[in-house]
Amino acid sequence: MFQQEAGLPAGSGRTDVISAAQRPGKGWHQKHYTRHKTVADVVSALTSGTGCGAVIVGEHGAGKSFIAQRALEQLGDDFLVVQVRGSSISSKLPYGALSVLLNELDASHLEHPLMVLRGLTQLLHTRAQGRSVVLFVDNAHDLDELSTMMVAQLCAGGHVLLLAACVDLPNLGSDIMGLWKDDLLRRVDLGPFDFSETEDSLAQEYGGHFSHTAARALWNASGGNALFLHSLAREQIKLGIIVRHEDSWVLGDRPVALAGEIRDVLKARLNRLSPGQRDVFELLSLAGALPLQTLMNVSKAQDIDTLQERALIRVSHDHPPMVSIANPVIAGIVSSVVPPGRSAELRRRLGAVLQDLDLDEYTGSTAVAWALDCGEEVDPHLALAAARLANKASDPQSALRFAREIAGREKLADVAVESARAFISMHNDEAARRILTDVEQRAGDGLALDEWASLHLLWAELDRRNPAAAASALARLQEIELRLTVSGDAGTGPGSVAERVRLAYVGLAAFEGRYDDVLQMFRDVDSTDLGSEAKIMAASLLCEAKAVTGDVLGAVALGRQVILAAGFLDLSDSSIRDIRGRFLLLLLLSAKFREAAEFIAGTSEAWDEQARLGGMFEIGQGIVDLHRGHLSGAVQRLQSGVWQLRVQDQDAVAGLATAACAYAYALQGDEEKAGALLVDVEEPQPRASWLVNRITRFFELSAKAEIGQKTEALRALKLEADSDTEASAFATGLQFLSAVARLGDRQASQKLSGLAEQVTGHFAGLCSRLAEGLKESDSEELLATSKDADAAGHAIFARDVTRKAVSCANDAGNRISLRMAQRTQQSLEDRFGNPRNGVLSLLTSTLTARESEVAVRAAAGTSNRKIADEMHVSVRTVEGHLYQVYAKLHVASRSELKDVISGPVEHARLG
Repeated sequence: MFQQEAGLPAGSGRTDVISAAQRPGKGWHQKHYTRHKTVADVVSALTSGTGCGAVIVGEHGAGKSFIAQRALEQLGDDFLVVQVRGSSISSKLPYGALSVLLNELDASHLEHPLMVLRGLTQLLHTRAQGRSVVLFVDNAHDLDELSTMMVAQLCAGGHVLLLAACVDLPNLGSDIMGLWKDDLLRRVDLGPFDFSETEDSLAQEYGGHFSHTAARALWNASGGNALFLHSLAREQIKLGIIVRHEDSWVLGDRPVALAGEIRDVLKARLNRLSPGQRDVFELLSLAGALPLQTLMNVSKAQDIDTLQERALIRVSHDHPPMVSIANPVIAGIVSSVVPPGRSAELRRRLGAVLQDLDLDEYTGSTAVAWALDCGEEVDPHLALAAARLANKASDPQSALRFAREIAGREKLADVAVESARAFISMHNDEAARRILTDVEQRAGDGLALDEWASLHLLWAELDRRNPAAAASALARLQEIELRLTVSGDAGTGPGSVAERVRLAYVGLAAFEGRYDDVLQMFRDVDSTDLGSEAKIMAASLLCEAKAVTGDVLGAVALGRQVILAAGFLDLSDSSIRDIRGRFLLLLLLSAKFREAAEFIAGTSEAWDEQARLGGMFEIGQGIVDLHRGHLSGAVQRLQSGVWQLRVQDQDAVAGLATAACAYAYALQGDEEKAGALLVDVEEPQPRASWLVNRITRFFELSAKAEIGQKTEALRALKLEADSDTEASAFATGLQFLSAVARLGDRQASQKLSGLAEQVTGHFAGLCSRLAEGLKESDSEELLATSKDADAAGHAIFARDVTRKAVSCANDAGNRISLRMAQRTQQSLEDRFGNPRNGVLSLLTSTLTARESEVAVRAAAGTSNRKIADEMHVSVRTVEGHLYQVYAKLHVASRSELKDVISGPVEHARLG
């Protein structure tokens, strides 16, 4: 982009000049790219007339040069840009970075710094020809001392505006630092991409929408570093690990591969570390985490502080404080490239510092893996504990590795449990069944009650997941309970067999939709006591039961407490995923779309792995966008979610994603794609929970109603509403019945009113008002209900209610109310991504097809004679149709008709 006028050998500093004529046209800055606001801040610092420029601070690869170039491209014709780039080579030479400019000066100008300053000033003023000069200093931390002084003097003297980019301010040089300390340079910090910026940047670079899972995998692995992110993305696409399906990018069935270009990028970053800093980084990568005091005994405090300042390592607030690598994926790469001899040496050095203390006591599963890599034998107790930790952290491959290191029969059942859990998380249920069968045959009757119960709880989990064996799950739990009763040795405390069995009972009941059983089992439970993982899981299940049976307000309030409490405990990945997914599903069920969006955004910005978020986060924002009427975004997110969940669907929500996506396409008017997805919904799916199945069914029937299968859909919606109401599932019943009423069945209003009284929350209130408005044919009440629904983020509900308002106002001949309802309806219809929908729905709800055609043409200003010619009818026929149109729409002239039908004729579906 910049034209180089002269250069030094590779790796040295160089100077480039760009004139206004070389910069992109005026419309370029309107193109979308990530961090527009940051660029605007830099441009403001250069053009505001206050201060003398800006310094962009960020790690290597953070995108400093990109931001600077975007800012420079936005400068007008009154600016001349001169670029200087520091390097490790030029930093060792006097005036190294400025040598190209100095080559144009007479030798006499180089005898003294004042002469150099005078010569550079004259040179720049000559080139500028009256324009302002912007001096862009890239890699400013690599300037030699004389270059730093000269740049600062040019800036302080008002000869140039300075735009500098550096890794950190302390290495910037005291002269330029002085400008910042005097508030003459604006500091612009460029941190890592957050998750939304990562999504945006990937979409802009590669086109198409990245699934939540694919984007998070890249974000987690890159640590948000822009250079690392795109290097990683290119490599995964090249390797076929991230795959494109239509307009979506999804993560395949293999994890992100950290090889090739990625390792080269990381090695380059490591080479910038001092030997001591590299020792610390490699040691922590291999050990996983170490007590701060232990690390200080083996490394220099200055090296630790520098790495912490650069956010490469983090220190916990535990007692004792623990130090670990900030990005665990990078730690994995580093540990894999450390040569075996150096790895063993680092382990010996650490062991010598610890002396009689056991290294593995501090470092858990990562240190066990390190010991195995170094060829050491590992104590069976440590290996088993490491396997448990690995399963807890969604690392089944490591769990299986550790389990295989345990020999002997004394840990037979425990090893089988961890191995089976690992296979279950890998969706290899058959291997898990083989392990459980084998251990039962080998152990016979020799298993202790706790071991036997643990095995049968896993059997129950496997049966629950398998549609063919689902009925056996409850029988297994009953068998465990019976044996506990006979033995009288179940225990009652946290982690006891009795507690685990009870939680499994409740989980199965909720999964199967037996919410009365859930409430019965928890009738005496103190839901405010959330001090353990089991209690948090129980309270989460109670939330679902409360919500579905009608206590939406109580469920949401308790759900918030559960999410808060979960943040204070070290929960397993599977538990936190279940809790978060259930709470998100609860928010969607209760139509709290704004809170759902905030919950998705806030949780997604955490550095948790996708394994701690789950499938609902893959499609949750898409469902929110769908209800809000933001169909373009909804289709992108839901379609990518459909493709992703066909590869990885640990929470069995692929059917829900498919049905929701079908509904989004149907609302857009794409009947072909909606119909194809509805066929997919009917295909066999992994066994999902009762609540997921009910919401899937709701979207499926809603989509059918939108694409011309209204009669069939209405009949099915009524049956589903009756079925759920009879089962005391009032919240889901209300969803189905509200759709019946909104689709035009006025007889449903009486039932809707009664059912809404059984459910708390804002959505139930909207349904109650809808029922009352339909009962009284009150268009004004319906319009008010529509407005409140839209404000709550439920645009679909608002659209449907407004359609009812138009119909009621038309039947009542209320001209003023009709006009307001028509305008509101058209505005809502147009929001769904198809401009003709507003006009089409407005007309077809009131007029015949022929009348609609005449009305649209007349509103567009076409004369009666021309309409007659175009439609091949007589002028009298046109006049007759217009008479009916005016009467039905309660308008008196073409101008009023145009006011009602604001869409142009080409947007209407004619004939």
